[in-house]
Amino acid sequence: MFANKNGLKIILSILILLIAFGEVKPTSAKVSLKWYQYYQRGIDYYKIGDWQRALNSFKASASLEFEERNNKRTYGMHFIKYYPHRYMAECYYKMGDSDAATREIDLSLAFQHSKDAEQLKKIIASGIAPTSVAPFPSQREIDYQEELNRSHRENETSAAQSERKNRYYSTYGKVPVGALTYDPDKVTQVGSRLSIAVMKFSFSGNGRDISNDVLNEMITTLYSLGGRFNIIEREKIQKIIDEQIRAQSGQIDDKSAVKAGKIAGVDAVLMGSISVSSDSSLKIWGRLINTETGKLITAQDGYALSASPKDINKACMDLSIKLYNDLPLVEGYVISIEPSDKILLDLGKEKHMKPDMQCVIYREGEKIKHPITGKIAYVKKIYLGEAVLDQVQESSSEADVIIKEKGERIQVGDKVVIK
Repeated sequence: MFANKNGLKIILSILILLIAFGEVKPTSAKVSLKWYQYYQRGIDYYKIGDWQRALNSFKASASLEFEERNNKRTYGMHFIKYYPHRYMAECYYKMGDSDAATREIDLSLAFQHSKDAEQLKKIIASGIAPTSVAPFPSQREIDYQEELNRSHRENETSAAQSERKNRYYSTYGKVPVGALTYDPDKVTQVGSRLSIAVMKFSFSGNGRDISNDVLNEMITTLYSLGGRFNIIEREKIQKIIDEQIRAQSGQIDDKSAVKAGKIAGVDAVLMGSISVSSDSSLKIWGRLINTETGKLITAQDGYALSASPKDINKACMDLSIKLYNDLPLVEGYVISIEPSDKILLDLGKEKHMKPDMQCVIYREGEKIKHPITGKIAYVKKIYLGEAVLDQVQESSSEADVIIKEKGERIQVGDKVVIK
């Protein structure tokens, strides 16, 4: 018995030493959120008026649980009022996209009719600017504005109608028209899009240190790209970084920044450097690192003629657009199941895939018909897990499964979508 205890102590000591020196990696603690957790996150953002983050969270929730109900079971005997489409309609309206708002409020009314949804539909149809809502205009204001809108639409040319419908995507924020090569809303979403924590860039060169300015602008510009990325709040990641610095009694390095991102539960961290040359021109470099593997996903740069506030925004927008376009949202299939939690996908270099990109694995389930029109409105997605691309060939890639949904088994023919 004594010998066995000593042997066990020795084995445990060896394991601890191996983990400490990086020879054995502990099992990843990364987990996926449930639909009701995304929904609650959306409500939290909605309450503080953060419409884009609220919208992203409600989209993630609806991608996993599409139908609205007044009494929706989450787990056990816990029930909630579940209205993601109604919330999305208001978020779109607040952000100036009346077409998307109309689409979502019609879905909400079809699934779960309510006076609140009816009132919101009238507000959206009225065309009254969100800033004048306060919070609901009078019926008289709505009727008057609807009449003006009706008259305007009757005299509107087809070109003007097309421009109006595309207004939100092509000119959202300060993104130049035509700069983005794909529309995230046209690609299947299962859960959250790629979550990113933006770290403070290092600064070198002439003039004052503008690293804080660049940090704020990078968060703002990435955030403005129509929901492609789920950008973590600066305050949340800063608390973790501060704890890391205190623990190390010094400045945080790249390895610690990646660790901080993993603790925060994000998929990737954006780090980089800033340089202001002798002629005052500004150059920024950004590196997106996968927090699961610690490896580089992509690296891009941005440039401007000066370090003025306007040009800092220009350089950051330049970098953000390049990151966006270099990480396309692509859908594919599992074509083979390999040993040791590896899968083979029909996505490769021809689809602009690269190592350390992440994907969600899912299976299509029940088709949901529109309660009014009878047409198929949605196909349910069964979340199976997530994977990180490893070996990327011309038309295929091997991926390591990093999350497996409990009770589900990945099979050939299941679908994947890049995060």
